Amino acid sequence: MLRWRRPVILAGYLCYAMVLFALFTYLKFPSQQVRAFVLTALSQHGLEHIRIGSVQPLLPAGLTFSEVSMTHTVNGQPLELVRMPELQVQLRTLRPFANLRRLGFEGGLYGGMVLGAVEWEQNGKGPLLGINVALQDIRPAAHPLATKLGNTTVEGKLASHLTLQLANGRWQDGHGRLSIQGEAGSIVGLDIGGVQLPSLSYEQLAGELTLQQRRVVVKDFQIRGHDWQVDIQGNVNLNERLQQSPIDLTIRVRTSEALEQQLGLVGMFLKQRRDRRGFTALKISGTLEHPNPVL
Repeated sequence: MLRWRRPVILAGYLCYAMVLFALFTYLKFPSQQVRAFVLTALSQHGLEHIRIGSVQPLLPAGLTFSEVSMTHTVNGQPLELVRMPELQVQLRTLRPFANLRRLGFEGGLYGGMVLGAVEWEQNGKGPLLGINVALQDIRPAAHPLATKLGNTTVEGKLASHLTLQLANGRWQDGHGRLSIQGEAGSIVGLDIGGVQLPSLSYEQLAGELTLQQRRVVVKDFQIRGHDWQVDIQGNVNLNERLQQSPIDLTIRVRTSEALEQQLGLVGMFLKQRRDRRGFTALKISGTLEHPNPVL
């Protein structure tokens, strides 16, 4: 009878020690130091606008970041681009003596989820960093930018996939790809030049952007409804000050005659300038901060 009691007692002591270790780790965790270290590491890759509220340990081997946000200054005012109430980061792979390290992360984002992984490898010349992110069921109407659109609302859900590779540089110097897919939705309350447009339902939303040699290329971005379609192509040459980056975009719009009549003056403009395929082209130059439409 004593034979089985000893293993049970040893197991009990082991569990007790693990609980004490976990409690000690949580209570003595250097939250502020870890937070400062993470923010410094992010700023080295051009992500100095990220803010983190607090950091707590996540067992067995991870961290929980609270109130994570990324802002950008436009005309002297901070503009929130991303906010996550909580982001969990877990060490997924750690092979002894291996150069490859991998962190997985997940969190809630605007009614949906963000899932991804960060991998880095030391190859003797410098660390190679790879980022892979998937967004699921994102609701554009929940984004802070929606409040700056006045009465305009975008209904529907979006999904996207982002890959980015960095080598001893800022994100602008990396290579990456972003794809976007959207479910059926609608744009309600859009105002152009004082003209209130009717509700625009769309059946398809898809886009692909690439990053290479400090240049973002909009290979194709399309949103299409039953009687209208918008295509966007072009590029943005990235400057150190992002808002001063030159842009060269072409927007092509197609509408049915019935919709043109509902659009009033906007519809008349589109009808007068459309080509043989029924599209009206609009060029946008200038910078991200001061775009300049060219008719």
